[in-house]
Amino acid sequence: MEKEINKDYKVNANLNLDSAFVTGAGDSYAAALAIEGKTKGRFKAIDPYDSLEYENLDRPLIIVSVSGKPKSNILLAKKFKNKTKIIVVTANKDSILAKLADYIVELPYKSPIILPGTLSFLMSLSALYSIANEEEDKGEDKEIFLLNPYFIGKESNYGIAYFSYLKMAEIFGIKSNYERLEQFCHSPIFSSRNSEIIILSSKDKREEELKSLINYTQVYLTNCEGAFCNAKTILRSIIYTMKKNNWNKIYFLDDKNILSISSTMIY
Repeated sequence: MEKEINKDYKVNANLNLDSAFVTGAGDSYAAALAIEGKTKGRFKAIDPYDSLEYENLDRPLIIVSVSGKPKSNILLAKKFKNKTKIIVVTANKDSILAKLADYIVELPYKSPIILPGTLSFLMSLSALYSIANEEEDKGEDKEIFLLNPYFIGKESNYGIAYFSYLKMAEIFGIKSNYERLEQFCHSPIFSSRNSEIIILSSKDKREEELKSLINYTQVYLTNCEGAFCNAKTILRSIIYTMKKNNWNKIYFLDDKNILSISSTMIY
């Protein structure tokens, strides 16, 4: 994982769209949420399984899937083939999903071992930014020790908050939480007393106000302003936490029972 996050993740899609629906599952859905926030809704995140109930799509459909194997993605591509333009962002150009595409954005990702999405996520997100003609933010912040985190983000950083939640589950097998900045303040804040509150900064003054008001638990405001800086900061924080805890395994690979259920449902 440490080697992956230090590799080049930039992907030039050689395609630009004004608007689109973006779908995928897990990390890919997190990337969809991030580009939705970044584009202020020009690109709209939709769930692949829920979308099977849609009758029409009035925009091109971007399906993000590193493996190209999840069955909901394939069924969705089959349903809307020849009804709207289908763009597949994938590392597996020989997959059934890729063969249903009108246009393929190939991710140059390969790994000799199974890892939770790190480099593949950054590549997927980079490809979406390229398609949407959006500029990536720069920078990284210092690592945070992640014991019981509650991730909060607005706009593109909401997708990174969700991604962070996914990594805590996959790597450590522990519960964490995530929410949008506004929604957190209305009700979820009452469940946050025993958490570290991690605000994924977008340089919004309301984020600074929230940090200044919280006095009942640890709170961190990252020194970032966008999805890439925050994603890399969280990934480095996860590795930092693994080292601090002498955690040398990936939980989802060890829990064979849950892994079997997950795989059966996905593939």
